Parts: sequence; C-alpha cells; structure tokens
Amino acid sequence: MKTDTYTKIVLTIIAIALTANLFKGIITPAMADSRHYVSIPVNADGTINVNIKHADGPMDVKIKDVDPYAFRNVSPIPVRSN
Repeated sequence: MKTDTYTKIVLTIIAIALTANLFKGIITPAMADSRHYVSIPVNADGTINVNIKHADGPMDVKIKDVDPYAFRNVSPIPVRSN
C-alpha cells in the first residue's frame, strides 16, 4: 500500500507540473532565438548592388552593437568602389 500511495503522489505532482508548464507556454510564447536576420539578393558573381544616396566625402561607419558570434562562420565581403 505504501508504494501505491507514493506512486500516486509522484504522478500527481508530475501532472500538476506539466499542466502548469502548458499554461506558461500559452501565456508567454517561447522564443527560439532573439537574433534577427535579413536576406539580401546576391548577384551571380557574388556581388551585392548598393545605392549610396549622399556621399560628399569620406563616410564614417560606426557599428554600435554586433553580436560577438554574428560573423563566426562567414567569409569577408570584398568591397569595390567605382
């Protein structure tokens, strides 16, 4: 009898935890990843067309926030100016 009562208590606790987990998932949906990605069309030779609207002199590029792993498995992009 003791084992039967113990088993019922443990299974009841597991059922309550699973039900609470179900409702938690409904209230706050899970986010797999917080990173955002953008698809950019690439030409057949691997170049990307860029249209610069205003450039009166040298352009300062300031990157404020980049994920440290953003460029881990990416090869560098060669840049040409015409």
